[in-house]
Amino acid sequence: MRMNKLLTTMAITGFICFAAMQAGAQSTKFIYNDGKGAPASGTYTPGSSFTFSISLFFKPGGSVNNLAGLSYWMQQNETSTFPFSITLRDVTGSPFTDLQSNLSYPQVMDPINRNADGTINFTDLGALLPTGSNPLGRGTYFVAELTIAISPTAPAGNYTLQNVITGGRTSFMFNSMGTGLAIPASIYSIRIKGRSPVELSAVPEPATLPLLGIGLAGMAFLMLRRRGNC
Repeated sequence: MRMNKLLTTMAITGFICFAAMQAGAQSTKFIYNDGKGAPASGTYTPGSSFTFSISLFFKPGGSVNNLAGLSYWMQQNETSTFPFSITLRDVTGSPFTDLQSNLSYPQVMDPINRNADGTINFTDLGALLPTGSNPLGRGTYFVAELTIAISPTAPAGNYTLQNVITGGRTSFMFNSMGTGLAIPASIYSIRIKGRSPVELSAVPEPATLPLLGIGLAGMAFLMLRRRGNC
């Protein structure tokens, strides 16, 4: 009989350190890709959004001999301002479709995803293989696509997002027996660019618009006077 997903997660959390000490060369890591340029980075503007895929590489070994599911949370590493929100998790095409939790959006990352009403989100982004599925062996498996929205007031600068690797929300994969293995940090680098001087000069500031109108009216008045004196 399959354990309740929440109980499974709680049980596995206690196994992470134990599994890490077992003999064997088991390993796992996240791979990010936005499909544009460098796979785990991007340059964006305030008010925009971007989507990147998360895949999981798994190499069995020791007591972690197969892959049945995973739990993970995402965080923003910077703590001065929090312009990012998760607006969608899409598992279409992933073998992991039995979701650990259903999310409400947006999930504000300050620094760990938080519900829209401001309460901390203790549910995770991970999922299990559907009931009755055979566990997976060595390979790289698509987990999900995350869509991230950037606040229109986001300050220009460099930021990093990554899976959580400490505390009660440590990211980990687990096998069909409930033995877990922590997933090390994988970083998605973000550069938010401000408006360039050219962009800023292309549209007159509101305060300059009345002056522009006065200048045009003055030019028209002078042209009329010159015609009248001809």
